[in-house]
Amino acid sequence: MAAVALELGDRPTLHRCLTALRPAAGQLAGAGSGLLTAGPVDDWLRAIGEAVVTP
Repeated sequence: MAAVALELGDRPTLHRCLTALRPAAGQLAGAGSGLLTAGPVDDWLRAIGEAVVTP
């Protein structure tokens, strides 16, 4: 959801993503098996934070 919200510049969804992802800071995003990953959550938090701050 965060990737699409970033593409679209959907600020309300980006704020919801920040709220949902903050507890997982320092972890890898993905399936519990480790076979699928969306990368470090901190990278997503940083990208979303920059998008929300940038007008």
